[in-house]
Amino acid sequence: MPVSLIVGTKKGAAILTSDKNRRNWSSDFALKGWPVTASARDEGGRYYAAVANDVFGPAIFVSDDLKEWKQLETAPRFNPGDKGNEQHIRIAGAADFMGRYKDSPRLVDQIWTLHAAHGAVYAGTSEAGLFATRDRGKSWEPVSGFNDHPNRDKWEPGFGGLCAHTILSDPKNPNRMWVGVSSSGFFRTDDGGKTWNEKSKGVNQDVGICVHHVTHDPANPDVLFRQDHRGVYRSDDAGDTWIVTENGLPGGELSDGHKCSFGFAIAMDRKSSSVFIAPLEGDNFRLPHNGQLAIYKSNDKGANWQPRKSGLPSNCYSGVLRGAMTTDQLDPGGIYFGTSSGTIYASTDVGESWIEVASELPRIMSVEAYAT
Repeated sequence: MPVSLIVGTKKGAAILTSDKNRRNWSSDFALKGWPVTASARDEGGRYYAAVANDVFGPAIFVSDDLKEWKQLETAPRFNPGDKGNEQHIRIAGAADFMGRYKDSPRLVDQIWTLHAAHGAVYAGTSEAGLFATRDRGKSWEPVSGFNDHPNRDKWEPGFGGLCAHTILSDPKNPNRMWVGVSSSGFFRTDDGGKTWNEKSKGVNQDVGICVHHVTHDPANPDVLFRQDHRGVYRSDDAGDTWIVTENGLPGGELSDGHKCSFGFAIAMDRKSSSVFIAPLEGDNFRLPHNGQLAIYKSNDKGANWQPRKSGLPSNCYSGVLRGAMTTDQLDPGGIYFGTSSGTIYASTDVGESWIEVASELPRIMSVEAYAT
């Protein structure tokens, strides 16, 4: 079956489309000039792309054919007058040449992720917001239970600010969802978004809670896999408790002396139950270990990991960002990831070997795969 990739870059979206064998790829470049930060496809087949703009703020473009794109009139926005997080404003407002942060408002300065579930499309934003549209983008509703969380004044931003970057859902239970926030934790709701509880028991929290990315199989949503700032973890109880799962992963020493496996991207192939991560050398370097680009694969729920590097370069010093790896959920599973230096790699044998399918792109921020 053919697959299309929406590759979000700092200067637009590369639309890559394969033949039925996923070996030959054609390329088009859309939304030129816009940083494209995330994408999703709803249950009706409409594609959504989140873009950023330093002057006007983020926007949403939609397409029904991956060729013609139209900007929606609305996008996720906080209520006027809401006060923002001072530390987030210090980070996000550093380049605020238009004075948008003059009176310290709470603003949506970037859409970090889009997620379609239960007839809605959800947007995770910074400053740590969660929004939903149930009318295909005509209007966006804030998820107030999350956006006005009672502990929100204690949330701490990460290096890129206070961002809600991961959204997961339970297909059998529309009242249960998960949201990951850098660097304030991993939250779950069991009542349709009215209340949210932080779920990090067992995760090393010596310097706070900085979840980088989380994945799961929607058919077995209680089992979660988490790439944290301070290691790799698995939960078998929907996030209530976590255990370290780093056997076989390259370790390193973080800038604070903590030793663990560090990285951002994590993805899961549901048919094989294989999990994939892209380890990097510590939080101070954020490069592939020894210059060897490698994706690590686990076939046993994270108990053991093995490097998969056939076809990947041994002189690579580009990282993989948190939203830049995905799977197509076909059989056999296709795995795709992009580097910060603009190269896309693909595997059509569940990560056993890799081919380069695009290069010389701008910095890659997000990759999503859609069977077409």
